[in-house]
Amino acid sequence: MFQFRPKILVATLVGTLLAGGVAMAQEAGDQPGFYARVYGGISTLSDTRVSVGVSSASGKFSGSTLAGGAFGYDYEGPWRAEIEYTYRSSDVKVPASFAGGGDYASTAILVNGLYSIGQVGPLRPYVGAGIGFTREVDFDLKKQTGPSAPPSSAPGSYSSSGRLAYQAIAGAEVAFDDRWSGFGELRAFAIDSPNLSGSGGKKLRADYQTFDVLVGVSRRF
Repeated sequence: MFQFRPKILVATLVGTLLAGGVAMAQEAGDQPGFYARVYGGISTLSDTRVSVGVSSASGKFSGSTLAGGAFGYDYEGPWRAEIEYTYRSSDVKVPASFAGGGDYASTAILVNGLYSIGQVGPLRPYVGAGIGFTREVDFDLKKQTGPSAPPSSAPGSYSSSGRLAYQAIAGAEVAFDDRWSGFGELRAFAIDSPNLSGSGGKKLRADYQTFDVLVGVSRRF
């Protein structure tokens, strides 16, 4: 399990990226350009302790998916800035006495700053960081089924919104022509203290930290 909690560092880096991009474009006189990206991939959610009231269990995650898109501005120097919307979902396995499985999902809106670090053959590597908030975080725990299924202590739907989200990005882009390009990225993503609310005033606590591998296409306008 990885730990990714440098919130202040990420916020500072994103601010520097955005401000630096504007300054770079103004000083160099480059022609700016908007672009759009769509992407999908695998989001590996770290195993974590899942707690509902006084009950808790170890959650093991699998079957993870990711999909999203971004709209951005390329300053034609090393800097880019964009806003993204991304959906992540992971299946969870917990002891039968706790629940009959379920899934942990999120949708998040982040502002990213990206910095290109040169050209390696046809590839343009870049790094970046992002910060934003969750539109929704949702943890659904199922009841056990079957005549001999043991009672479960924590089934139900738990959700929250407006939580701080942040990420680090490393990727590479390859141009197909003047407008279209493809890219691949590695991301470390986390949501700050996702305490979720369920029916009857029940509260669920489970960390949300992912390692993502994604691919996509980008079009410049």
